[in-house]
Amino acid sequence: MLTAALSLSCAFAYTVHDYLIMRVVRATPVLTALFWVQIVGLGILAPLWLLFEELPSGGEEWRAAGLAALTGPIEILAIACLLKGLAVGKLSVVGPLAALGGGFGAAFAIAFGEPVEGLAVLGLPLAVVGAVLASVERGGENERRVTATAGAGWGLLCALIWGIEPVIISEASLLPAISVVTFGRIASLIVLTPFTALLGGFALQRVFRRRVCWCATLDIAGFIAWVAATAIGPVATASVLVAQTGTMSAVFGMAVLRERPARVQLAGIAATVAAVTLLALSEGG
Repeated sequence: MLTAALSLSCAFAYTVHDYLIMRVVRATPVLTALFWVQIVGLGILAPLWLLFEELPSGGEEWRAAGLAALTGPIEILAIACLLKGLAVGKLSVVGPLAALGGGFGAAFAIAFGEPVEGLAVLGLPLAVVGAVLASVERGGENERRVTATAGAGWGLLCALIWGIEPVIISEASLLPAISVVTFGRIASLIVLTPFTALLGGFALQRVFRRRVCWCATLDIAGFIAWVAATAIGPVATASVLVAQTGTMSAVFGMAVLRERPARVQLAGIAATVAAVTLLALSEGG
């Protein structure tokens, strides 16, 4: 019961984060918004790390720390793509597509020779179908013409990048979770700061400052809930329920934001949500 509660809390935190950040990135450069979410998040993480963790010791732990730091720039690229998609597209479309990171992770594993087993046999082709259907819409007056859905490409690119991250995180698992995310956040800010200075600037409108702080808090809270859920177990349950971020994004976008995807997109969203669940079940089981 506690695992389910923590996992769903994580999914809900990430969904609300995406909803809140949409307004910011539609009026502010994506890099600027991302910089402030990251730096506020580090401000929350740093005291926790200082209280409960310590510097790595020995060659293996320092190697793990280097891999943990590598996750930072990867996450920055993924979130930047997500925010770019949310800046121009619908949450109910971009969210489920971005949740397909597990599918890309499985595809990478297959490319390196890992056999396809279990529910992944169904989940992978269903993910492809869902992504295609959710990514197209009718092109204006000519009903026979279809065009790419705004933000869909960014959502898929986000999923592609996020598919790489779990492989690196698993190699850094020698360190505690708080250390992994803290080192990653420091590295992400080292990379992000000069690009923000050159391309986005650091000025954040006063009206968005509280919203950005809430986004950073939700980001960290979601991560902590995810770590706690997997620690308590079972991992299969946690994986399936956290993957429902895509489902919540679809429901949230249509119910709260009054988004109205086309029928073909609704079919794609449903297929994508089902694929995310099957892939999470396959990974967790």
